[in-house]
Amino acid sequence: MVVKVDGKLETKFVDGLDERLKCPICKSIFDEPWQTSCGHRFCGNCLELLLGSENARCPIDNEPLSRGQSFRDKCCEREVLSVQCFCQFNDKGCEWKGELRQLELHNFSCQYGDVKCQACNETVERRYLKVHKNRDCINRHEACTYCGGEVLHRKMKEHLNVCVKFPIGCILNCGEKCIPRDMMEEHLTARCLKAEHMCPFSVHGCAFQGSKQIIDQHVADDIESHLEMMNHSSHKCGEKTKQMEEKICRLEREKSALEHQLQNQEEQVATTRKNIKTQQTKLSHVENSIIEQKRATEKLLADLKLAEATRTNGAITSSQIEEIINTLREHGMEVRSLQGEVARLKLSPAAPKGASDYRPKSGLSLASEYERRLDRNEHQLALHDIQLSEQDMQIQMLEATSYNGTYIWKIDRYSLRFQEAVAGKTLSIYSPPFYVGRFGYKVCARLYPNGDGIGNGTHMSLFFVVMRGEYDALLPWPFLLKVHFRLTDQERIRDAYDAFRPEPNSSSFKRPTSDMNIASGCPTFISHMELRQGGYIRNDTMFIKITVDTCGLQGDVWQ
Repeated sequence: MVVKVDGKLETKFVDGLDERLKCPICKSIFDEPWQTSCGHRFCGNCLELLLGSENARCPIDNEPLSRGQSFRDKCCEREVLSVQCFCQFNDKGCEWKGELRQLELHNFSCQYGDVKCQACNETVERRYLKVHKNRDCINRHEACTYCGGEVLHRKMKEHLNVCVKFPIGCILNCGEKCIPRDMMEEHLTARCLKAEHMCPFSVHGCAFQGSKQIIDQHVADDIESHLEMMNHSSHKCGEKTKQMEEKICRLEREKSALEHQLQNQEEQVATTRKNIKTQQTKLSHVENSIIEQKRATEKLLADLKLAEATRTNGAITSSQIEEIINTLREHGMEVRSLQGEVARLKLSPAAPKGASDYRPKSGLSLASEYERRLDRNEHQLALHDIQLSEQDMQIQMLEATSYNGTYIWKIDRYSLRFQEAVAGKTLSIYSPPFYVGRFGYKVCARLYPNGDGIGNGTHMSLFFVVMRGEYDALLPWPFLLKVHFRLTDQERIRDAYDAFRPEPNSSSFKRPTSDMNIASGCPTFISHMELRQGGYIRNDTMFIKITVDTCGLQGDVWQ
């Protein structure tokens, strides 16, 4: 017998359903049975419907009903929950059976029950969920056959259009096939018959360039001119070598002169040290004399006190007292004279006796003095250059600064910047700073012409930098505004575009504690091949538009 539990689940009972356990109103097994004052039982919800009507009466014996005289029948409820039943998916093959109270718990683990795939929201039986995730789900991850990266199944075609390991034919149609996308640059440089190459004698001044076949023919036809170039180049190298040899000889002569001056200075230092020792000896002698004079003075003072003490006895005459005082004065004058000599010796300890006009030289050579002056002048020039650069930068910033969160960055001499990046001289360049609002965030862009990170050598990388601004204390942190990059196609066919939303936990978007945070953005913004093929660079100049999405920002700070 099949009945409904909670009006939802169809349940088949093992031994059928006893009529005593059926609700007289809904004809289903009791759900929270209640017993009325007349002794009949009803489901809790069914009884509520009866009591909600006027003059509620029992549908069986027409006795009046009231909520106060009804109670929940726990005994009947235990009997209901003990009834043996099958799984609701018994017809699909589930062999579970047990008490009704365990049915709901079983439904959460029944392999024949329906569940939703979290990736695509498709409903499948629980036993087939794993197979669905691995084989049928449109949002499942698959490994790319070429690069091995994890890609969503529904985006595999899009991935193959940009996969760096996907094999493609030569873009110059030289005939070679199955070239990995990231090896195309190497193919064009080393093997492509239609790619243009520099003449191998370009280091000697030959400016000819062409395909490999044309270059080979050029080398065979212009041997004589190449020999002349090599001869001219060798002649220049010889002249430079001669100039270098002359410079080396001049430096060696200067070195010898400086060594001679240093030797003279060392002799003068040795003489000065000897004079200092002599003066120190004299100084020690004078100090010893002073000590002796002090002792004699102290003795005379003691005699004078003794004389004054015995004066009343008439043992010492006034003439003797005067003699002692005069002696004391002479000793005082000698002490002052010795003290003056000590002070003079301390002020000029290295002056030899009989040569008061002698002045010892410092131990440094004239060359050292010249070097110090030259370094000082170079330092002043460097400071001057730095000040000029800073003023020039400030002028550029004032001319180009934007306050609405949008900045168009003009990058000229791109080929030179790309060559410097490839050579490792200048890996990246910064745009002038601009602002997101009149008193908002201070930001700029950072460009790696030869790529950075996973885009190194294959792509142009473009990043966004949050800088320390004047109004950071008034702004919300971290920086969470969406950033858009657009490389303008100057032929107006198709711009290169990318965007990203900042990661709240990244240190790149927290309030800056230094001049600028770590750059973050798009390491594979555009490949070198796409950049070369499109109309993005004209007259060796490109334009990049950086836009910060300010939708939803309100207040005077952003005006």
